[in-house]
Amino acid sequence: MDSTEWADEYFWLIDAERPGEFPVLARSNDVGAWHQYDMSTSEFLYRVLADADFQPFGIAQYNLGTAFKPGSGDPFEGQPR
Repeated sequence: MDSTEWADEYFWLIDAERPGEFPVLARSNDVGAWHQYDMSTSEFLYRVLADADFQPFGIAQYNLGTAFKPGSGDPFEGQPR
C-alpha cells in the first residue's frame, strides 16, 4: 500500500487465478470508490504524473513543477569516492 499527501491510496490486486497480473487498485481521499486499472504500475505512475486527464488521480493538471534540482550540491562533500 502507498498513499499520497492528498490521502489517495494505491494497492496491487493479487489474484491466485491470474498469476503474474497485478492490476492497480486506487481510491481517492480515503473515502472514495475503488478504481481498478488493468495496466502496469509504471504506466499507472506515468499517467498520474503526466496525464492531466487521468482523473481523479492525475496531478499534471496542477502544474506543480519540479521539486528538486539535478546536480545541486555535492553529496560527498569532498570525501573520497
